[in-house]
Amino acid sequence: MLRVLTSISLMLAAWSASSVAALAQDRFALVIGNAQYKNVSPLANPARDVTAVSTLLKDAGFEVTAATDLDKTSMSRAVRFFTNQVAGKSDNTVALIYYAGHGLQVDGENFLVPVDATITREADVPLEAIRLADLMSMLESVRSKTRIVILDACRDNPFADIAKTAPRGLALVNAPAGTLVAYSTSPGATAEDGSGNNSPFAQALIKSAKEPGLPIEAALKNVRLAVHGATDGRQTPWEVSALTEPFSFFPGAGPLKQDANRGKSADDWRKDLQTMSPREAFDVAIREDDVIVYEQYLALYASDPLAVQVRAILDRRQMMIAWLEAVTIGSPTAFEAFLARFPDSDLTPTAQRLLERAKARSSFARSISPVLGLTANALNPQPDARTIVREVRVPSPPEIRTVIREVVKEVRVPSPPEIRTVTREVVKEVKVPHEVVKIVHVPGPARPCNCRGPRPGYPPRAEGGPPIIIGGGRPPRIPHGMSPRPPQRYPGSTGGFRF
Repeated sequence: MLRVLTSISLMLAAWSASSVAALAQDRFALVIGNAQYKNVSPLANPARDVTAVSTLLKDAGFEVTAATDLDKTSMSRAVRFFTNQVAGKSDNTVALIYYAGHGLQVDGENFLVPVDATITREADVPLEAIRLADLMSMLESVRSKTRIVILDACRDNPFADIAKTAPRGLALVNAPAGTLVAYSTSPGATAEDGSGNNSPFAQALIKSAKEPGLPIEAALKNVRLAVHGATDGRQTPWEVSALTEPFSFFPGAGPLKQDANRGKSADDWRKDLQTMSPREAFDVAIREDDVIVYEQYLALYASDPLAVQVRAILDRRQMMIAWLEAVTIGSPTAFEAFLARFPDSDLTPTAQRLLERAKARSSFARSISPVLGLTANALNPQPDARTIVREVRVPSPPEIRTVIREVVKEVRVPSPPEIRTVTREVVKEVKVPHEVVKIVHVPGPARPCNCRGPRPGYPPRAEGGPPIIIGGGRPPRIPHGMSPRPPQRYPGSTGGFRF
């Protein structure tokens, strides 16, 4: 009996120590639920979701600020108050924001909709709603190492006038370091408000988060499987995690449980799925929500009826990843590539509109470049550059090999028509008691330029005169009546000229 009591005492002591360590963190949460929309039908569950999630977070040691049915001004003030509250705390602070209500995607950006929003077309959304990127920027500005954003916000689009053209659901985003972003449904899909007391997502989150010592990433995997099953596959939550510190809502008796599946290769997953029934393998694929696992499942169980759901999720995920890349790059080429790959999707109208905007920006930049005196390189984020590696053999014994690395950059300027700068770096050489040639000059052919006259302050280059050194300051002016002299190299130097 004494041994049993001793064991129980040790377990309680360990749990208490872990609890104190976890609760030693400053934990702050902002919980918002928008339900009573003025211009569209109200939602049933956000108010109840706020109450249930607030209770969960208070039990987990959070200082909770909860609010419901906020207009745009009130939402902005609530977020500002919250970030100011967290800003004065230590680096160990955990900052969490939970939002339930309507959310929209416009032009590849996500917006949270306040209750007073008046939206009749897509152009109204940036004016009437809260940009998720702005909320993330405010949260990123605080010193907290752990920032969590949970969005039960992809409810069915109630704005009929824009539902025909706006993409479904929310867009895929990248989480900054130290941040986790959890969505109640997969990118480009909508979530359900639910017929019970809470939304399917909130109900599953409250249940999964209570497991002691369970990392938040594992808790959200359990949420995903539960919501997918409760909605018959219509809703599949997902998350993007870039957390740098481990986090669980409730501490356990020891360190946080480790994810045994982290780092598994495609071959490892294939071997594991082979030992399961199609249903068991399906549950694993949904829970992990990993492209590799989806692909291995389809390779093994392509003929199973459940494969239709997996294939739809995988196709949508790959399209949303491509969409994120196109929006991030923002060039005409990027949008053209997306449209070539996905010509008939709900993102097509938006991609075509953004393509025209990108073309207009490029055309405007080209039109003003002569006025501003910009070079072509100033408008090109990736200047033309290449690397050449050459071997120079000196035909005197012993054999000498010198490898010269040349970085060739072509830069257009108004006058002379084109300057080519060659930078050489000796990578390897064998020294012998006789002279070794280290530098090989590779002249670049000049190409005609359609520039409009000489650039002010840059005199035309006289025939036989010195070249202009790009990146070395302004070129030397040649006094009137004097002829230029050939460039001279500094004694003992391997680069640079003086005049």
